Amino acid sequence: MNAEYTTSLLYPGNPYVEALPPMLAGQELIRALASVPLYSTSDRDRSTGERLQLLSALYEFYQPLTMTLDLYCEVYNAMQHCYGQYTPQREAASLQQGYAAMQGKAVAASIGGGNSFSVVGVSGLGKSTALQRVLSLFPQIIHHERYNGQMLCCQQIPYLVVQTPHDGSVKAMILDIYLQLDTLLGTSYQHYALAHKLTLDVLVSQLNQIVRVNHVGLLVIDELQNIAYRKNGIRFINFLVQLINGAGVSICMVGTPRVLQVLQQEFRSARRTTGLIYDRLPDDKEFALLLHGLWHYQYTRFATDLTPEMQSWLYRKTQGIPDILAKLLYNAQKQAILDGREKLDLEVFESAFLRNLGMVSEYISELSTKSVAKRQTKTAPEVSVGSAAPTKIVGNDIRALLKKAKKNGESPVSAYAEYIKGEVAI
Repeated sequence: MNAEYTTSLLYPGNPYVEALPPMLAGQELIRALASVPLYSTSDRDRSTGERLQLLSALYEFYQPLTMTLDLYCEVYNAMQHCYGQYTPQREAASLQQGYAAMQGKAVAASIGGGNSFSVVGVSGLGKSTALQRVLSLFPQIIHHERYNGQMLCCQQIPYLVVQTPHDGSVKAMILDIYLQLDTLLGTSYQHYALAHKLTLDVLVSQLNQIVRVNHVGLLVIDELQNIAYRKNGIRFINFLVQLINGAGVSICMVGTPRVLQVLQQEFRSARRTTGLIYDRLPDDKEFALLLHGLWHYQYTRFATDLTPEMQSWLYRKTQGIPDILAKLLYNAQKQAILDGREKLDLEVFESAFLRNLGMVSEYISELSTKSVAKRQTKTAPEVSVGSAAPTKIVGNDIRALLKKAKKNGESPVSAYAEYIKGEVAI
C-alpha cells in the first residue's frame, strides 16, 4: 500500500512512524482483532456433508484475550520505537559502517534503537494465532514516494515473521529472512547469498544492511523453543542481540517455557528478552467468554444449552487451553452428527475426548494435578528464608513460582526448571 501519514505525538516529522496505522484501543481494538464467522440457526437444517464442512467455523472464530491486547500494545510500541530512531544522519552512518564491516575494514558499530520482548506460554494457548491477528492490523509493506513535498522513494516493511530453524542454525535463519524479503520485494537476496557461498560473518553484516535499507520494523521469531536443547542455543540468542544492535530492528521472540532455559543463562539475554509470560486460562470470566463464543456455533440438528455442569466439565478436560477446547467442541459435534445422535451431551464429549484427544489426556491430567497442588500450596504455611528446609516450589503459574522462589531465597532458575518439567508440546 502507499503511505498515508498521520501526525505522531512522540516522533513528529518521522515518515516511518507516521505511516503506521493509528493506534487502536478499547472496543474498536477488540472488534478489529475478533474473527466472528457468519452463523444462522438454519444451518442446522442443512445436509450432513454441508454441516460437517461448516464445522470449520469453530477454528475460524477468534475471541481476543487479555494476551492479544497485551501483544498489540507491545507490537505497536516496538515498531514505533524502532522507527523513532530513524533519521537521515543515522541511516547514512549505519550504511557506511555496515559496508565497511562487510569489506573487513572495520568492526560493525552498534546502531541500537531496536526493542525486543518475548512471548512465552504453554503449547496450545494461541500465541501464534494472537500474533497473526495483531499483525493483520498492519500492512505488510508500505511504499513511500513523497513526504512533506520532498522525494522519499523507498519501501517500509513493518514486520516479518520467521520460524526458528529446527537445528537452531543462524545461517538458516538468515536465509529464511532473505526468502521472506524476496517474496515481498521481488529481490534476490537469498539467491545471491547461496550463489556466492557467503560466510556467516558476511551474512550477518549483510543482513544488518538489508534490514536497515528496507526499513524492517519488527522481526517475529516463532517457535524459539527449538533452540532449548541445542548446543548453539546461546549463539542463536547472541545473534538476535547483535541484530538488534547492528540493524536497530525490534525483535519479538515466541516460544514455550522450554526456551526460558536458554534465555536465563546469561544476564544480557534475559535483559534483552523481558516480556510477556502466560499460563493457561484460569476458570474465570475470560474462559467463560471464550466458551460461550465457541458454543454459539452448533451444527447438530438439535441445539444444546450450556449448563454450569457442562462448563465445569469442559474446563477440567481442557484445563483452559483454547486449542484443546476448540478441537473438543469440533470433534464432539462431528461425532454427534455422524452417529445420528444430533445433540451434544457429556457422553458425546467424553467419547470424543477419548477418541480424538487421547494423546493429550496425560498432559491434561498432569495440569489438573498441578492445579490441585497449587491450591493446596496457597493454604499451606510457608517457610521463611532462614529455614533449614525451604518449601518445595510447586504449581503451574510461572509468576507465582518466581515470587515464591524469591521469598525462599532460591534461584529463579529452580522455578523455571520446575515449570518446564510439566510443559509438554502438543
